Amino acid sequence: MKKYTKPICIFIIIFLMLGVLFLKTPTAVKLDEDKIFDIASTYDARIIRDDFGVPHIFGETDADATFGFGYAHAEDDWETIQDVLISARGMTSQYKGKDSLITDYLFDLFKVKEAVESKYDTHINSKTKAVIKAYADAINLFAVENKDRVLPGVLPVTEFDIVAGFTWATPFFYRLDGQLEELFTSENKPEVSPWQQQSNINLPEAVRGSNGFAIAPSRSDDNHTRLIVNSHQPMNGPYAWYEAHIVSKDMNFAGATFPGTPILVQGVSPDLGWTQTVNAPDLVDIYSLEVDNAKRPSQYMLDGKWHKFKKSWSTFRVKLWGPFSFPIVKSVLWSAHGPVIKAPTGVYAIRFSGLQEVGAIQQWYDMSRAKNMDEWRKAISQNGVLSFNITYADKEGNIGEIYNAKMPKRVEGVDWSKHLPGDTSELIWDQYLSTDELPQIWNPSCGWLFSANSTPFKITDPKCNNNRSDFSKTMGIEERFTNRARRSLALFSPDPIISEFDLLKYRSDTFYDAKSELMNLVRILINIESENPIVIEAQKVLKEWDGDTKKENRGAALAVITGMRSLGYEYIKKDQDPLEMLIKTAKELKSRYGRIDPEWGKINRIQRGNYDLPLDGAPDILRAIYADRDGISKSGVMNAFAGDTHIMYADWNSEGVLDLKSIHQYGSATIDDTSTHYDDQVEMFTAGKYKNMPMYLEDVIKVKTRDYRPGKG
Repeated sequence: MKKYTKPICIFIIIFLMLGVLFLKTPTAVKLDEDKIFDIASTYDARIIRDDFGVPHIFGETDADATFGFGYAHAEDDWETIQDVLISARGMTSQYKGKDSLITDYLFDLFKVKEAVESKYDTHINSKTKAVIKAYADAINLFAVENKDRVLPGVLPVTEFDIVAGFTWATPFFYRLDGQLEELFTSENKPEVSPWQQQSNINLPEAVRGSNGFAIAPSRSDDNHTRLIVNSHQPMNGPYAWYEAHIVSKDMNFAGATFPGTPILVQGVSPDLGWTQTVNAPDLVDIYSLEVDNAKRPSQYMLDGKWHKFKKSWSTFRVKLWGPFSFPIVKSVLWSAHGPVIKAPTGVYAIRFSGLQEVGAIQQWYDMSRAKNMDEWRKAISQNGVLSFNITYADKEGNIGEIYNAKMPKRVEGVDWSKHLPGDTSELIWDQYLSTDELPQIWNPSCGWLFSANSTPFKITDPKCNNNRSDFSKTMGIEERFTNRARRSLALFSPDPIISEFDLLKYRSDTFYDAKSELMNLVRILINIESENPIVIEAQKVLKEWDGDTKKENRGAALAVITGMRSLGYEYIKKDQDPLEMLIKTAKELKSRYGRIDPEWGKINRIQRGNYDLPLDGAPDILRAIYADRDGISKSGVMNAFAGDTHIMYADWNSEGVLDLKSIHQYGSATIDDTSTHYDDQVEMFTAGKYKNMPMYLEDVIKVKTRDYRPGKG
């Protein structure tokens, strides 16, 4: 027996060594740091931080200024940018573990990397490429200067990483993931949407909201043109707004963007401005395929013939422990329709707007450089941005709004909202409508427009709206009418002259409309017959509630928390039995506060750094605040996680001179809790105040606190 011991031991050792080699995460290529420093020295960017820490970046060229922007962005939010870059490579599982496995598979299934590599040269012009490269070069400079904060394998960052981030993320803004969820089991569904919670409370759903308002000189009291930029986003994470101001010889633009994004995707210049709100057109189609073998499909039926799937491989690694990760190799199938998913109920192909499209970054960049409405609308006509309502205003007094979407050109007479038969090529669309064919209004005689995630056929006074019958049903345009839309019409339409005071007051309105989903629920609860003392007491509070959500209000807590628990954060679908939730909420409020009608501000809070302050507002309120609906159970308070975040107020006087103000819910230091700018805007935000945004060097200098040039030693 002894003669076998040595060979067995050798075999075991070799086996273990091979296992270690197999599981060892590959080491990154050696980084040429000198080259990164040399490249950085070719840019000339000046970063001036104002007294709120907001970076104002000046450069001769757009690339110079963007280099400074990328560096400032990394200073304020490196860890989040790093996470975005990892996701843009389909490598999240390697760093985060098995919970991200399906996300990385979808990245490969949609062939994001291949799309960027094949279209980068042909679909993005040289000026935009220079800007993208400058941002990547700035990220690399910051990273090599702060190596202790960088995960292994992240560097170097390339232009392809930046564009892949756009290509990967933008379809999820119109809830592509929601369309895909039904094809996955509950344990294996993708969680890649901007609307998945990024806060530390890890809520299962988030919000899709935003407001935008444009007032023309004809409707204002002083012949001014005004614009409110008010997109609602999570307050933390990869979809939280970052504020900046970028200036070159060809551009002067202040606004906001997301981590890993080299341009400001909305904001204001001295000439014009715009804001975006999420819309919900039908941009996704799912086809049921007839296949040769449900378990191991190799062919599918199309137009009476069998066709072979195009097969490739998804390869990525899943973190185990320490330096070890497990390699995953999984087949990727494509049909003539697009990527294919094998689900418990069958085999499906997916076709969606944005599949292998890289044009969004080009369009947004051109929009920010536009000097007038004609140039801006020419940028819009590129149709590279996949969705969003866009509200516009400029110094010439023009206002407008477009229901923007990369809208498939589909066959009429088909119910495109349902799963489609996959055996006929007639249903496989390959063209898009032009932007001229989308619902839009420019310079309405009514003199005002708004957007609040509702139907695009009710966005101003009735006489100036578009008609639904003029647009094809194949677009799948939503019919939803939010409380924010109802309140906007109720406030603005009767007001023949809208002053600055009126606009800012309406923007931060705190009421639910009598016909809103929440008020409908309240009426139902009031009319339920019950002998339960807690129900009777709660019904009395609800009867007296006026629909207001100011922090002093005593009925809001019971109504709003019950509503969120019953209908979800957006009051769209029934999550729980309303009466049960009313009883649960009433009992918890009484236990915590000794009464079921405490002041709303005792519960509705913003907690950040040194601040723990009461807030006006609630879900689907114009003063939009979304907070943990079960916070009352956990700690007695609800910490805001989304809603009103970065807000801008642009005012062009009768001579076209801009006065710009803004506010951020926290401050410019996104993750550095040691910085004074981590929470220095919280009090102003809570009070509904704004700070001045200087647009020219001579004005920025007056409020500067730091002035430096990255890459210059």
